[in-house]
Amino acid sequence: MSEQPSSLYADWKKIYPRYQTGFFRRLRWSLVAVFLGIYYLLPIIRWNRAEGLPDQAILFDLPARKFYMFDLVIWPQDIFLLAIMLIAAALALFFMTALAGRIFCGYMCFQTVWTDLFLFVEKFFEGNRKQRIKLDSEAWSLRKLLIKVAKHFVWILIGIATGGAFVFYFADAPTLFWQFLDGTAPGPAWFTLIFLTATTYIMAGIAREQVCIYMCPYARFQGAMFDEDSLIVAYHPELGEPRESNRRVRESSETKTGLCIDCDACVTVCPTGIDIRDGQQYECITCGACIDACNTVKDRMHMKNELIRYTSMREIEGKKTRWFRPRILIYGTLLTIFLGGIAVYLAVKSPLSLNVIKHRQPIYIMQSDGSIQNNFTIRILNMHTQARTFSLEVEGLKNASLSIVAVDDFDSEKRPLITVDSGAVMTFTLYLKQAKNSVKSGSKDITFLLRATDNTDFTHSYDSKFMRP
Repeated sequence: MSEQPSSLYADWKKIYPRYQTGFFRRLRWSLVAVFLGIYYLLPIIRWNRAEGLPDQAILFDLPARKFYMFDLVIWPQDIFLLAIMLIAAALALFFMTALAGRIFCGYMCFQTVWTDLFLFVEKFFEGNRKQRIKLDSEAWSLRKLLIKVAKHFVWILIGIATGGAFVFYFADAPTLFWQFLDGTAPGPAWFTLIFLTATTYIMAGIAREQVCIYMCPYARFQGAMFDEDSLIVAYHPELGEPRESNRRVRESSETKTGLCIDCDACVTVCPTGIDIRDGQQYECITCGACIDACNTVKDRMHMKNELIRYTSMREIEGKKTRWFRPRILIYGTLLTIFLGGIAVYLAVKSPLSLNVIKHRQPIYIMQSDGSIQNNFTIRILNMHTQARTFSLEVEGLKNASLSIVAVDDFDSEKRPLITVDSGAVMTFTLYLKQAKNSVKSGSKDITFLLRATDNTDFTHSYDSKFMRP
């Protein structure tokens, strides 16, 4: 009789991570507080804006295609910054991984941050690890139902707060909040709120470690960025083996034992349910919970706290970890270049764009009075937060007169005045003429100067050519 083939799939077993205090737990809670505080509070910070704009510090105005971040305004013309920022983010991830393994997963990933918050809520309602296991094994009762309903209700509230905070980045937060309450919020806002509430609830409350193990691609390719000097959370078998839980056997001088007492504390606190003593595993998110657990046990037994720690494969082999190595220097240098480029661009970029295109047909026009005329198309983009008026003049051409189609306003020096609304792009046809007595053969380099009337020190120039016979 032939045997039935074994299944390639294993049923999911719920993991009940035990809450463990310690240095790395306090570090994680500090970072959770910082990240969640930034995420939830930024949309409600007020900031003085120009008339007609919401007084919001961070606002992603998709209809107008403008991003407001305090005093910084990102315009559609700056969209290439998004690509540069994505490259910089990837380099930062590579740099952190090469330096300290999956430290991003353990301390900064949104999945980890929200899962920690959801686990705290679960512990608050259902108790510690043993109490949670016992509750789930019990038959359904009114007490169990009330506890489960309360837990899931708070989870849903956190999901709503998460989705709502995200939506508030794209509209005036107080206005949209009241629109949600009276049911008049736009359809896309409702969809985003419901979608993010559902995904937060499912990912952080139900799926948890399954996201890190099966859904996240980072766990799959992280090994390509590791080397022997990358910091990882590791168990030192040369110190811990052979394991022995019996105190009398450990204290016997006849038996050689390691530091590991086989208490499984490192296993019960792991959020992904692995045994760190089995060696390096892709499920490990480098959160340090097993280090806190092992150190707590060792402190009670007055033993060395070095069995499980942040280390490297080179250190496990008895060698010294190399901090400065080619991949670290390359990643660090590239990251500095990209971040520096973004900072320099934002520091020197002008809130005004001027473009002048010379008409090629005809190259020049001979007037009846002997003067020479060139025609141009001028394009002005005002990236200020308010409308501004500019005067236009030309340098480098003697006895020149300038006129713009549909512009009848001039300043005291007969320079045309152009008013451009905030965010507006205005295009004009420009006639530039040089008097007969100043005309010389050949082309002439000229410069168009656009000067703000409310601040004469603010000018923008564009170089071109004036063509003559």
